[in-house]
Amino acid sequence: MIQPRLGLALSSGSARGWAHIGILQALAERGLRPEVITGASVGALVGAACAAGRLADLERWVCALTQRDVWRLVDTTFRGGGVMTGNRLMEAIAAQIGDEPIESLPVRFGAVATDLYTGEEIWLRDGPYMSAVRASSGLPGLFAPAWHHDRWLIDGGVVNPVPVSLCRALGADIVIAVDLSRSVTRAAMRASERASEHAAVPSPPAGSSADEPAAETSAEVGAILKKWSGLVDGLVESFRSRRAEPGLFEVMTSAVNIMQDRITRSRLAIDPADLLLRPDLTGFQLMDFHRAREAIDVGRAHVEQEAPRLEPLVAQLRARG
Repeated sequence: MIQPRLGLALSSGSARGWAHIGILQALAERGLRPEVITGASVGALVGAACAAGRLADLERWVCALTQRDVWRLVDTTFRGGGVMTGNRLMEAIAAQIGDEPIESLPVRFGAVATDLYTGEEIWLRDGPYMSAVRASSGLPGLFAPAWHHDRWLIDGGVVNPVPVSLCRALGADIVIAVDLSRSVTRAAMRASERASEHAAVPSPPAGSSADEPAAETSAEVGAILKKWSGLVDGLVESFRSRRAEPGLFEVMTSAVNIMQDRITRSRLAIDPADLLLRPDLTGFQLMDFHRAREAIDVGRAHVEQEAPRLEPLVAQLRARG
């Protein structure tokens, strides 16, 4: 019997995308090595490195990045449709993982992008893979659009943040999808639940760490709890109280998170994966690229946590081998 092809669909997610590295490594250690990889934005980047056999090279480089290094790679521009062109960053990455034609890769690979003017979902399946990665990574407002195949292309996450459909189109029979979108709704609900738990409890003294919220919202939600004596009530009040005037990156990050979370839900309802992995990366911000080791560890830990759900897939692949 012909062995089914395993495919991985890796989501967009900006700096959270380094978690893909840990997930891919942990899956490989369990014998789950993909024959097809697709990705959007940072998922396309990590997917290309894996398909080219250069994942370890990418890991070494990103884990050595400091916050200063990240900002040195920001090539700001006052022309075009973004804060930065992204050229300097892509050149630095290409120096680490190469830039071979997609057609020559030992693993089938595809990236998804969005036509800026028509809104079409564009599948990139040929040419140098770093060109495809760049075209897939034009996060609106941050990276300028890329001119690729006679189109202006922006982030694939705008239309298909977790490209399961492309993965199946490239021949995958079994698809594991990785969704790194941060659900603002889920984060807010957790914050609200913590607030409710503290509703009848006086505020802790300054400097106390007892019953503090988790790291993802500790600074802001903790301040709210102290200010209102733990009487923050409900989801809307919790979020309206966070800050009177949000900054540019906070607005951009929240807008992208909301958009991608809603689109991801819709797309996965239409094109469901055989297994969906959703590590909790709510503590990571848009430009936290210097926190690669933390994100990779979160990815690895999530695979460990989901091991029971992976076993049937492992058995299915072995049985048909």
